[in-house]
Amino acid sequence: MNDNKLTKKELHKVIEKRSTGKTSFAEFLDELSNIGVIQYDIDVSTGEVTYKSKHSELKTEPQVNFLISNHFNKDEAIEIIANISLPFLDFLKELANVGIATYTINISNKKATYVGMKGEQIVVELQL
Repeated sequence: MNDNKLTKKELHKVIEKRSTGKTSFAEFLDELSNIGVIQYDIDVSTGEVTYKSKHSELKTEPQVNFLISNHFNKDEAIEIIANISLPFLDFLKELANVGIATYTINISNKKATYVGMKGEQIVVELQL
């Protein structure tokens, strides 16, 4: 594991492979872990991602401008989360439509936490 600062070049390479479909979600998490990422946080409305390592963090640029629904629909959110194989921006749009504002993927403890506008939470074990 890399204990030095996370570099944009390393991170971009991993993200690029995932966004072009060359790696699965599980492989993506493995590759992030290999460059020292322990967690990442996603703002669903903008698509901004903050990747965190032990000693640093890097934030991506906004990609979208989605309106988050005020109506939190836990059942629909759970269905969408189960379909994480959707393209990233489609996944975000569907989450926004069911009231998910942010989510965190904790690679170390293999959990994802999805949070609604009013603090509602769905915590799921990552199936890797």
